[in-house]
Amino acid sequence: MLTKPKILVVEDEIIVAVNLGQKLKKLGYDLVGITSSGEEAIQKAEENHPDLVLMDINIEGNLDGIQTAELLRNRFQTPVIYLTAYADENTLNRAKRTQPLGYIVKPFESDQLRSSIEVALYKNELEHRNRKNEESLKSTLNQMESGIITTDENGLVLFCNPVAEKIAGLSYAESIGLSLTKILKLEDSNFSSYTLPLSDVLSSNQTIEKNGIFAVDGIGNKTAVSIQISPILNTEGKSSGSITVLRLGESDNTNQSYLKEIHHRIKNNLTVISSLLSMNASNLKDQETLDIFKDSQHRIQAVALLHEVLYENHDLSSISFDLYVRKLTDLLFEVYKIDRSKFKLALDIQTPKIPSEMGMNCALIINELLTNSFKHGFKGIESGSILIRFSLNDEQYFLEVKDDGVGLSDDILAQTRNSGSLGLSLVDSFVKLLRGKLKLENENGCKVTLSFPARHET
Repeated sequence: MLTKPKILVVEDEIIVAVNLGQKLKKLGYDLVGITSSGEEAIQKAEENHPDLVLMDINIEGNLDGIQTAELLRNRFQTPVIYLTAYADENTLNRAKRTQPLGYIVKPFESDQLRSSIEVALYKNELEHRNRKNEESLKSTLNQMESGIITTDENGLVLFCNPVAEKIAGLSYAESIGLSLTKILKLEDSNFSSYTLPLSDVLSSNQTIEKNGIFAVDGIGNKTAVSIQISPILNTEGKSSGSITVLRLGESDNTNQSYLKEIHHRIKNNLTVISSLLSMNASNLKDQETLDIFKDSQHRIQAVALLHEVLYENHDLSSISFDLYVRKLTDLLFEVYKIDRSKFKLALDIQTPKIPSEMGMNCALIINELLTNSFKHGFKGIESGSILIRFSLNDEQYFLEVKDDGVGLSDDILAQTRNSGSLGLSLVDSFVKLLRGKLKLENENGCKVTLSFPARHET
């Protein structure tokens, strides 16, 4: 025996409500309650879980019919049919936003009541099935190893799975409602910008595929992908949206293994070179030449350290900058025999991961600046502090290295801005590679600020 649909009536005119309840019973429905206020309706819905609510728009009380319907839909997904004798345009517009399954105009006959209820129940069942199918589809797409992004007919993102989130560098919540071409930045094998042919797909109803493409996230990390973008066709055969599939390069895992081995060998070779420099330095008598040898050795150690961190990392396109800076500063404190109880280091690395190449250039800049601080910045000073701060703001990275030492004299500032020492000349070279801007100033010591773009346009 089929279960009778359960119906709740919300009507504050008692005669109308009783009459409606009698009609519903005669038509074979299960009347689970008659209430006259929104608050009572919500309580009844929570207790009885009705399949449908017949709601008078203009009920008395703190909640009108529209507000009550909205609460019922949000809390219990309960469908509503509105009962109304008259409603102005503004009220009807408010009612539409609650997505009712129908309207019944008072007074009404039993046949009209039955047909409205049956249509509403059928529509609700279809919506319920669609929601289940959609949830099942999303669950399936979320398990796929390829990135999946769907859009509406205007190219605005409706859905993206976790793989697509990782490739684009944006979460689902950040992507929803944005243009696909805005969230998915692409480059071809020549590192030229590649525009996704979304409009061509939507206008032609044809699938377009492209191999040898790189997806570039907001901080410059690149992922090799092949792309397939297809139209989503409605029942009339017209485009109602698109689905983009981002397949990761088949050789990615193999390439990652080769690259890790290369980084390991480079690190070992650089360690050997550093040891040879150390051996040769022991034979030098001239202090200036010896200092140059030692500085070169420390630079090689800094680069070797990068390859060590990359070798330990799962993702070779980016580096854990926080870890790298900590290891680098530990190394410099050790080689320059700096007493950590007297000279304090504060690290404020707000962006934990950055592209590997940027990370190496930034770390080498830090290497030069700390070397200058240790060798020149604290002359005649028994204690001090150094701050290294790194952050990302509005597509710009900011690196600040500051000490509270003796600072730079005006003459030295002028010299370093023109040609300067070898160390600061190297800093200028790395700044150019980053396409950045460098600022030196005396602020209770020496303060160096570097800014550079997070994304380098080709």
